[in-house]
Amino acid sequence: MNSASKFSSKRYMKEFLKIAHRGYSEKYPENTMPAFLKAIEAGADMIELDVHLTRDGFAVIIHDNDVDRTSNGRGAVKDMTLDELRQLDFNFLKDESLGEVRIPTLEELIDVVRGRTMLNIELKNCPYKYPGIERKVADIVRRKGVIDDVIISSFDHFALVKVKELDPDIRTGMLYEGGWLRFTEEVGDLGAYSIHPAVDTIDVDQLRWARREGYLVYPWVAKNRREILWLMDEHLADGAMVNDLSLFNEQET
Repeated sequence: MNSASKFSSKRYMKEFLKIAHRGYSEKYPENTMPAFLKAIEAGADMIELDVHLTRDGFAVIIHDNDVDRTSNGRGAVKDMTLDELRQLDFNFLKDESLGEVRIPTLEELIDVVRGRTMLNIELKNCPYKYPGIERKVADIVRRKGVIDDVIISSFDHFALVKVKELDPDIRTGMLYEGGWLRFTEEVGDLGAYSIHPAVDTIDVDQLRWARREGYLVYPWVAKNRREILWLMDEHLADGAMVNDLSLFNEQET
């Protein structure tokens, strides 16, 4: 990868989307309202987030299947009600300036950020299966009027097919990592709007094909500015997911 890029101008960086992975997760508790709001302040064009369903059917934003790592509680999200989850503190970074941090619902986040940034909503449907998660999220996106600002992505490609069946207007993103032998067939079969490969396992030829075919490419997660500039230099992507939004600053690192 080259450390310098002729595409590192401010104009090009605006065309290359700054995507906040789980919000501004380098500095704030991931997938929480502080992380999302700070991402917007830092100029994020899109926020990536993860959705699970509670026992009583609410779409909540959290990455893991359980709350053990990111809160002061224990247990699987699927086994807890929203009220039970609301009793937990998700300020796992112990940032005293934030006080206690509650788990957000998808609807709450949309109400706060609508019109301020795009959203990449990842459906978490493995290893736990959430019957109806596709309909729940698609209905929220439609009812809140944010279809034009949302991509629904997932490693569960069957879930993406279901989303398109429920609402063909919703854009879907194919998440994957590692080698993909039936790549072109899979992308075509899914009718995806975008593809989201892992940066560490990118197949350059596949991404070049995807962009020629008109698919948007949003890799995850760029760990340094060198990786971002490589994606830009090689014309491999339309944006990059990062934990640290400062990687998009103009100065070289």
